[in-house]
Amino acid sequence: MRLRAFVRDERGVALVLALLVLLTLSGLVLAFLSASALEPQISRNLQEGVRARYVAESGLEVAFNALVGANDWSVLLAGASCSVGTALYAGATLPGLGAESGVFTVTVRNDCHAADAAYTGTTIDPGGAVSDTNGQVIVTSVGTVGTATRTISIVARRVALPPFNGALSFPGQEADISFSGASFDIWGTDTNLDGTAGTGQPVYGIAVSSIYPAANPGANESTVESAVAANQKSRIRGKDETAPGTTTTGDNAINADSSLTSTLLQEFIDAARSNADLVLESTPTAPLSFSNIGASCATDLASQTCWGTRDHPKIVYVRGTPPDPSSAFSALSVSGNTTGVGVLIVEDGDFRVSGNFRWEGPIIVTGAYVGVGFLGGGFQEVYGAVVVNETATDEAAGYREGVITGNAKIKYSGQGIDLARSSRRFVSMNGWREQ
Repeated sequence: MRLRAFVRDERGVALVLALLVLLTLSGLVLAFLSASALEPQISRNLQEGVRARYVAESGLEVAFNALVGANDWSVLLAGASCSVGTALYAGATLPGLGAESGVFTVTVRNDCHAADAAYTGTTIDPGGAVSDTNGQVIVTSVGTVGTATRTISIVARRVALPPFNGALSFPGQEADISFSGASFDIWGTDTNLDGTAGTGQPVYGIAVSSIYPAANPGANESTVESAVAANQKSRIRGKDETAPGTTTTGDNAINADSSLTSTLLQEFIDAARSNADLVLESTPTAPLSFSNIGASCATDLASQTCWGTRDHPKIVYVRGTPPDPSSAFSALSVSGNTTGVGVLIVEDGDFRVSGNFRWEGPIIVTGAYVGVGFLGGGFQEVYGAVVVNETATDEAAGYREGVITGNAKIKYSGQGIDLARSSRRFVSMNGWREQ
């Protein structure tokens, strides 16, 4: 009886239950306190990780400017290996901010590692670790904020300008010219933009194809030399074909040369076309004609009548329409006071200039039936190079690939070509990888 009474006695149970509830609640409270203590750290880590990624992206933007500014990427590769890049920036801070806002380190290496072909989608660079020969490098940016780091790697590519072998070049099928008077200058000697002598190696005054016409390779040299009158020959200056490394005037500054071909030129145009700042269409029924190009640059750099400045060189591409062999189509005519900086490409049509004209950089006219004409009426200058590449073989008699009247000046200029090369449009980034 006493045992049954003891078992049925419920006194003290409430205390046990209270202790169990208190223990459970204490555990929950400790868990919540622990979670609340971790949440700020988790939030901080997430915030720092996002910021570190932005800092790494900013490092790529800074590196992009360095790539654009370097005419030869090999100079950036000193000290790099095929697997470990050399530092362009180490522990750099964002402009106007301190290290507490994040730092970035950017390295660059050549795409010469065995595994790089799968990454870039092209064959590895045969130039090795410190010599870029294919216009392609791998850039890695590491951004750090607090304890968080993010790494981004990209493939940087540059569209390479073709090798300009003359102040005035005819790498295509024909090189028929007509020069009037003896006030023009065609100089293959390097000339700075201010008219002083440059330090670059000279090119020919006039260069023609060494493989066209197919029936008589090199005949275009004789065509040009015969078309230049005796009193005009002194106006053509450049590399001496008989004595490399020296310069001369006249026939020896006119030569057939294989370094610039129609194929190389077309490869460049195909790449540059898709990167052009301006793409303009011209047809026989609505040919393009402009006056005072460049005047709008002071107020609107994006204007279609702003064709580049020294600080913002442009790629201007004019697409014409191939005419028949016996008709002339001027895809682009400019007059008035015209200035531009960069690369001007006119495809499938003539380019005609009158009035005052100054271009800094290369001018390329290419297509089936094409030519360039400096027609006087002002002072016309090109500091860079002029290339006329005619691809057709059945042009009617009497048409010319080059016409110069008045006092036009075509001067090879390394400075002008380097300005064109510095266009941001020639450099692209792809192959984005993050860690």
